Amino acid sequence: PEMTMKEGESRGKRAGAEEVKSESKKGEVTMQDEGKAGDALVAAESMAPTQIDVRMDVTLLHCQGCFLPLKPPVFKCDAVGHVVCYYCRAGHRAVCSRANTHCGQLDKVVGAAKVPCPYKGFGCDRYVVFHEAADHQRVCQCAPCTCPESGCPFVGSRAMLVNHFAADHQRPAVTLRYGRSWSLSFSLSHAWHLLVGEEDCSVFLVSLRPLGPGTAVSLMCVRPDGEAETGPRFWCKLSIERRGGDKDYDLVLMTSPVISNALSTCAPALGQGMFLVVPQELLSGDTLTLSVRIDLIPPAAVAPKSTTPQARAPRRMQ
Repeated sequence: PEMTMKEGESRGKRAGAEEVKSESKKGEVTMQDEGKAGDALVAAESMAPTQIDVRMDVTLLHCQGCFLPLKPPVFKCDAVGHVVCYYCRAGHRAVCSRANTHCGQLDKVVGAAKVPCPYKGFGCDRYVVFHEAADHQRVCQCAPCTCPESGCPFVGSRAMLVNHFAADHQRPAVTLRYGRSWSLSFSLSHAWHLLVGEEDCSVFLVSLRPLGPGTAVSLMCVRPDGEAETGPRFWCKLSIERRGGDKDYDLVLMTSPVISNALSTCAPALGQGMFLVVPQELLSGDTLTLSVRIDLIPPAAVAPKSTTPQARAPRRMQ
């Protein structure tokens, strides 16, 4: 049969396409439309993580002069390339040469390198800048504490301590609001009782100990060591009153700042700090009914941070 020129060209194109398709299958090579390929590349780039986890020798993030974590600004000496902090750059001359070269790129690295909080296992999920990790650790709200009960092996965060007291010592914590008085009853057969501030979940310990014929009552806040150094955050008022006839009225009362304790190593001494002495005649058998009021102390005005680097104590090599 005869075939026109157009039919021949059409058949030739189909044959060529089939041949390319066949070769593509054999070699497993495919070609995409340029537009689609560009879209795929953009999509892949948009899925790329903005942060990555990297493992490295931590000594690279330490000053080679004082061996403390580097913090901006970072310098290096021109002789060997030792990397030192702001405080060590002048004294580095005695080692090799004065460190005059400021490393702006290293500033960015040490200012962005983050590590997980050491207390991750106790509930803290924060990542903190490496040179700020020690400061965070001292005020971390998940810092572990011990149980004040003698012989108890518990170690955990303050939130864990509250659950531990309820589950293992059958003494659920009492939740109270600040700024008002609460009438609470405590069993004298137990030396320690827990209170929790409703507003911020702060944990307080009420201690009861015999003192002569009466009982000494004190209150402390369980806080990380770093927070405790800033001074008291709470003020308390503890009181017991008993009304009889028209002229029969007994009252014992104490007001004082609430002391702090991290419970990081062992239980505090019973009656630590100021305490209220309750006479035996104001006790009801094995129960002490106490009026408790806790107030937040308004924070003092915070001075603006200085931009001048503060001196650091060098760390000795082990």
